[in-house]
Amino acid sequence: MLTDLQLPAGARIAPAFTLKIKNKVLEQSVTGRIISLTVNDKSGFAADDLTLKFDDADGQLQMPARGTLLHLHIGWSKQALYDCGYFIVDTVTHQGSPDIVIITARSADFRGTFETKRSQSYDDYTLGAIVRILSARNNLSLPVIAPELDSIKIPHIDQTDENDGYFLTRLAQNYGAQATVKNGAIIFFKPYSARSASGQALPWKTLVRSDGDEHVFKVIDQKAFSGVIAQSYDVKAAATSSVALKRIPPANSTSQKQHPAATKAAGTESSETAPPLKSYTAGSGANVLKLQKIYPDEASARRAADSAFNQIQADSASFSIRLAMGRADLSAQTPLNVQGFKNVIDDQHWIIDSVEHSLNEKGFTTKLNLKIYVADITYQSSISQP
Repeated sequence: MLTDLQLPAGARIAPAFTLKIKNKVLEQSVTGRIISLTVNDKSGFAADDLTLKFDDADGQLQMPARGTLLHLHIGWSKQALYDCGYFIVDTVTHQGSPDIVIITARSADFRGTFETKRSQSYDDYTLGAIVRILSARNNLSLPVIAPELDSIKIPHIDQTDENDGYFLTRLAQNYGAQATVKNGAIIFFKPYSARSASGQALPWKTLVRSDGDEHVFKVIDQKAFSGVIAQSYDVKAAATSSVALKRIPPANSTSQKQHPAATKAAGTESSETAPPLKSYTAGSGANVLKLQKIYPDEASARRAADSAFNQIQADSASFSIRLAMGRADLSAQTPLNVQGFKNVIDDQHWIIDSVEHSLNEKGFTTKLNLKIYVADITYQSSISQP
């Protein structure tokens, strides 16, 4: 809710930011030229980005060198500003007229060794050990790895003519994780679970409809799978087995909210006799995703099925909302509840997938893109052999 801003009574509400270049705060003569500022906080391996548009009508603005380090804080005046992290200037554009300079900076320097293709085999490593090798090889700080992922044993995996960024993303996908680079460090974690990479529970936030001025909810039936099947082949036993995961429908709920003007239709059943509720975002029982890859053992097949199951549940619906007043405290992977929309939206728990903060002549706004919180979705598993 907007009351979370805790503005002093009578305070003038005005957006504020500080921008440092090489750890020096920009002078007012430069910040006064900023026409707009947009920062995107993303999930996954895509780098966060910062876009600055400067007025250069007098031709006196000095264009920064690529690779320049920027540090951004944003928020509201008379409040603590939130640290958006460090960004490296990636693209500089000058256009006119009127003359403007557009600077795009990204949270990680992908021009370096991350883009270098290499081939290497990893035998008898843990998942955490491989992530730390990739981190050290790219001169990054010590990575933050979720404890349940760090100790997973990997008997063998090949990096064949792949750059480290692609290989890191593939590792994350194989083990139901997500990888990103924040402030010069790899973050390797379980997404859409309301927990930090270190395993700590993240505090839930609540937004009400009056906080935003536009929203979009979308559910796509083609993406609404109810389960996943993954196959494995044991070379020694010359046997194939299948791991099947199927979503368990939620129990009956009597907390469904009704519109104040709604009336009960004649002949509708009471809550005592109503059939079990079906989640609006869940797929039909016949809509099952079968993974094409054949895995070397049952454990690998189960991990792949679990990863795919969580991803398709998170992707089965989306919700976006633009907040009339910016919330710099909201970031990717923050768990969120919403109120004042349709029941199917309000009753769903959400995770922020990406955030766009914008400061311009219209003020400070925040756009949130949400995906489904998967930790409270349960499934039953079974193993079969043909």
